[in-house]
Amino acid sequence: YKKRNKEKKQAFVSETSFCGTNQAFGVSTDCNHFLIDTAATSHFCYERDWFKNFKELKTTKALLADKSTCEVEGIGNIDFIVQDIKGNVKITLKDVFYTPNMRRNLISGARMDIAGLKIIWSNNVMHICHSNNEYFFSAFRRDMFYIVSGYPLLDSVMYTSVDLNLIHKRLCHVNIPLIKDMCKNKSVKGLEKVNIKIDNESCIACNVGKATRTSLKKNYVYKRVTKSVLDKVHMDLWGPAPVNSLGGSKYFLSIIDDFSRKIDVFTLKSKSEVFSIFKEYLSRVQRELGRKLKSVRTDNGLEFCHKDFETFLRDLGIKIERTSFYTPELNGIAERFNRSSMEAVRTMLQDSGLQPRFWAEALHAYVHTKNRCSHKLTEGKTPMEIWSGHKPSIRHCRTFGSLAYVYVPTVNRNKLQPKAKIGILVGYAVNRRGYRVWLPKERKVVESIHVKIDETKNGVKTLFGKVKHYDYAIYQLDQNLNNDSDYRAQDEKSSSPEKPSSLDISTWIRLEKPRTKSKRIDVYYYPPSKERLRSINDVKIYCQKNKLEFDPNQFNLKPTKTNTRFEEKSECHNETSSDSVDEASFVNDIFQNEIYMTEIPKTFKETQISPDKEKWDKAMSEEIKLMQNRKVWDLVEPKSNMKVLGCRWVYNIKHDEKNNVKKYKSRLVAQGFKQRPGVDFTDVFAPLVNFDIIKFLFVLLVCILGWNHCQIDVKGAYLYGNLDIPIYMQQPEGFVLKGCEHYVCRLQKSIYGLHQSGRQWNLELSEILFGLGFHQNDLCNGLYTK
Repeated sequence: YKKRNKEKKQAFVSETSFCGTNQAFGVSTDCNHFLIDTAATSHFCYERDWFKNFKELKTTKALLADKSTCEVEGIGNIDFIVQDIKGNVKITLKDVFYTPNMRRNLISGARMDIAGLKIIWSNNVMHICHSNNEYFFSAFRRDMFYIVSGYPLLDSVMYTSVDLNLIHKRLCHVNIPLIKDMCKNKSVKGLEKVNIKIDNESCIACNVGKATRTSLKKNYVYKRVTKSVLDKVHMDLWGPAPVNSLGGSKYFLSIIDDFSRKIDVFTLKSKSEVFSIFKEYLSRVQRELGRKLKSVRTDNGLEFCHKDFETFLRDLGIKIERTSFYTPELNGIAERFNRSSMEAVRTMLQDSGLQPRFWAEALHAYVHTKNRCSHKLTEGKTPMEIWSGHKPSIRHCRTFGSLAYVYVPTVNRNKLQPKAKIGILVGYAVNRRGYRVWLPKERKVVESIHVKIDETKNGVKTLFGKVKHYDYAIYQLDQNLNNDSDYRAQDEKSSSPEKPSSLDISTWIRLEKPRTKSKRIDVYYYPPSKERLRSINDVKIYCQKNKLEFDPNQFNLKPTKTNTRFEEKSECHNETSSDSVDEASFVNDIFQNEIYMTEIPKTFKETQISPDKEKWDKAMSEEIKLMQNRKVWDLVEPKSNMKVLGCRWVYNIKHDEKNNVKKYKSRLVAQGFKQRPGVDFTDVFAPLVNFDIIKFLFVLLVCILGWNHCQIDVKGAYLYGNLDIPIYMQQPEGFVLKGCEHYVCRLQKSIYGLHQSGRQWNLELSEILFGLGFHQNDLCNGLYTK
């Protein structure tokens, strides 16, 4: 009875609410404005996103000045920032009615009077003051209305003053004039308070990532002839990429609707996936829109011209449009998107500092925002609005590469573990609300709606100490950019002496590591660069090298605990051990992540487009020089009955104990899997070392008897072994002798990759050791004693 009586009373009060503005249903003013209506008995607003403490109302209506009524769907409070002549003023409107059918937001003059405010009119300006005549804010007359300008203060998005450059980054670096047009035309929600009159500085990442040659051709204006969505789609395949994406993709397929300009992209591992991807796309969009696709425009790529693809389109009655050979301009819409999307990807990676292998994540993030930006041929509307009929919002968009915190559900953690994981924002969730976040420690991308994003911090810089701008293999910068005056000014500035900067000890890691067979504990310091410093002298040298103020009192190299490894286990000991393990694991994760950031090529062609091309070329030249000094092969003319083996390069990067790159290693390997047993090789056995015996002898002879020990490494060991069977191999890629391109290599030494290489090297080593008086052990044939 009480609930029903309360609803009746509320309905009665709402029914008597009065709106004095007779043009409440007329053409709306700016959506960020309120009109002051002295005849209205309540506040009214048609923007649902502005409300706080919102409650729905079902049987409530408001009476208008023309005695008509409008539906009231809810009630709540609104925090509004008034852009006054004396600065921004925050006001709170209580018990505001949500009326989506009204096209004006109204502030009730009666409600202001009840709140103790005074209204003073003077020269087309309405001054609102407190009861003690203290100035509050003003409303200015426009036509016959007094208007209060400002913007709402929302919970979901902190509506402080939004910089145009920040919106530019959130929208994946789309051009500034387009954003200004979208603000003027109100194409999307979320750009209400961007001040487009502010002169913004140019984006350095855009200047680097979108540099082009000066065009000498006349501008060509494309005229859209389609009249509805799915009348025609443009398709093109881009790739292969110089590096694989996180998911192993090398290509992406772009499908663009001609009428709406909506873009769909699909990353592929091979060109053969194009047909199956298109069938899935066609089935989805036709069911989504209830329309049939009429025409497809592609180039003459084999992925589009094979028989199965053409038969499929012909059976469905879809018209096929092909471009002329070597005329990509005829498929200009798709080709232009490929260019603009790669420019955006380069810019986003350059700005965020992420690896080139994140190109697919950056591409999908760009397409997500591009579909929510207006196009010059769509008359101020966005592709998403034309496609779905609803105006999209960009309030959820955030800067690519920002620091992100992902909430961990209770079932995936215990009571002492952190409630969030730190990662890097790399895009938006697919087919659901949420964000895509890269977790460096787990090396995977997760999708979640429970994400807190800090746009003021760069994810790579926060997690790894600095932003590493890769010399991307995806593009080559114009050489003129390297001669820019800004770079010269920076070099001149850097050459002048600088005052050492202050050292932030909170960013360093202090680690106490117990020794395994001693009660001693070693203390290490790890700065943000992840170097391991073992003594106060190491710390001093590091500070001098990096121009940091050195204060020895900030560092404590004495252990704060004792090593209880050989004492009785206790609860305190268990805590100490677990803390040490956690810290060591954290430092190890940092090292692994740094190694992960290095790209190792798999083929010779990849080294030629690698940012480290010169270093790989130098490593391969050293390998060839070593083989020439060892006289590994002779060049001979091939004969018809010769079995010629192939060869390939294998690459690796070696690191020192501080995880710094020590050496770029290249090794030439023969394709021994093509050898014929009994013809190209016979015996292949080579003895291995039994390390249990080695450990026993080491403890006995070195630790107990005090013998001296040393360890040596034989460089290119297999190249010392001599071959007793003629084997022929192709010349190594990249080092084919000019004038002798048709010659082959007759191997004299046991090159890596042959079945018998290990055995031949062991025979050579044994012969040398036997000559020095050593004898081979019967229990371990890899052990020699004297």
